Amino acid sequence: MGPKGIGRFIGDRKFYRRALAVALPVMLQNVVTNFVSLLDNIMVGQTGTASMSGVAVVGQLFFIFYIVIFGTVSGPGIFCAQFWGAKQEQSFKAAFRYKLASALMICFLCMAVLGLGGRRLAGLYITGDPAESAEVADYAMGYLKIMLWGMIPYTVTTAWASTLREAGHAVVPMAASWLAVAVNLALNWVLIFGKLGAPALGVQGAAIATVTSRFVELAVVLVWSWRHRDQVLFTRRMLEGFPMSRALLADMARRSVPLMLNESLWCLGSATLTQIYSTRGISVMAALNIGYVLFDVFTAIAFSIGTTIGILVGQELGAGETEKAVDTDRKLLTLGVMLSAAIAALMIAASGIFPRFYNTTGEIRSLAAKLICVMALALPPDCFANGCYFTMRSGGKTLVTFLFDSCFSWAVNVPVAWVLAHRTGLGILAVYALSMGTVLIKDVVGFILVKKRYWVNTLSGAGSSSRRL
Repeated sequence: MGPKGIGRFIGDRKFYRRALAVALPVMLQNVVTNFVSLLDNIMVGQTGTASMSGVAVVGQLFFIFYIVIFGTVSGPGIFCAQFWGAKQEQSFKAAFRYKLASALMICFLCMAVLGLGGRRLAGLYITGDPAESAEVADYAMGYLKIMLWGMIPYTVTTAWASTLREAGHAVVPMAASWLAVAVNLALNWVLIFGKLGAPALGVQGAAIATVTSRFVELAVVLVWSWRHRDQVLFTRRMLEGFPMSRALLADMARRSVPLMLNESLWCLGSATLTQIYSTRGISVMAALNIGYVLFDVFTAIAFSIGTTIGILVGQELGAGETEKAVDTDRKLLTLGVMLSAAIAALMIAASGIFPRFYNTTGEIRSLAAKLICVMALALPPDCFANGCYFTMRSGGKTLVTFLFDSCFSWAVNVPVAWVLAHRTGLGILAVYALSMGTVLIKDVVGFILVKKRYWVNTLSGAGSSSRRL
């Protein structure tokens, strides 16, 4: 018989070593990546509120792009993890090819949308004094035009690195990310402030640094994969088994498209929330930007548990070890909530200090500190909901994740925020806190779905090849 009571939620040393072997590289990669975004944001913030707000507006647009690409690679990633666990080589390669091709198609579409309609989209987040708004818009467009060039390398790296992690090579994407971070930081210092004889380019310098780092990260991943192609199976005879069977293609599309739509609608919902908050003025947008940057750094650890759930639980489901998958999931969900509670305490401790690094008004710094505290209090329930989402996704239950994630955002979160912001006299802090509090409803639904084990499902037998890894 298995452990009872609290022991069902706590793993042994072997369990945590296995979990950390997957989670730690992802955590470190996310922490370092978000930390450089933090430093990038602070450096831009030294040039003034208008430039910081312009970069923040473009950041919202690119947040949508990043999440859409994440959703596009996540669907095939479910198959990659399960095919790896089932040792089905040709099917694994087919899933990777589908992942890369679909991600690039979405990338080109997003580039067209941002290239043609970027100014109009940015204008949705800029309200207030016309002169001040025009200045913020000019900064935003100068930053956006350069950032467009980094979308293709970002897309390829995301598809490639996620497949490496699903195949057990999690350290390489982390190392590539670290090198990209170093390049980004160095170029930020040189190009934003005009060091070493370079011109001071401000926000445009920050964009050039970011795009350059994207190409560096991609080069590291591709070169390592080529040199180790005997280990990286999806680069060895990559077109073997092409084209994939119709059954596998249909099954992959059926499960991947809802997941991509879910991520797209979810991030559009999040962007809509920020737009709703931004109607209270540019100062609110600036304060939110400061809070979001710190939130991303501190939550990179807790939210990495979701990625770990997707990989480990997916591999165990693919191998037919359903009871082990259930046990692993329960313990990882517990670990995620415990980590997020500790991280929330650190965020609250840092809330009064971090905004001081920005060259902005005292009013914006004070609001940012309060918003950070609200974000921290919402983190544990948000982390649990994130873990439930990845649990259901690991079993390929994409329709359920669609209802659980994006439908909840548009049916509950966005309407609540809109009514509070436009139909009440509440201050922005109360509006934000009550809107964030709706995640508790999601937690209840997620707990029920996970407990009923509806997500326990094996995909590796559908349309798969008999070729073994």
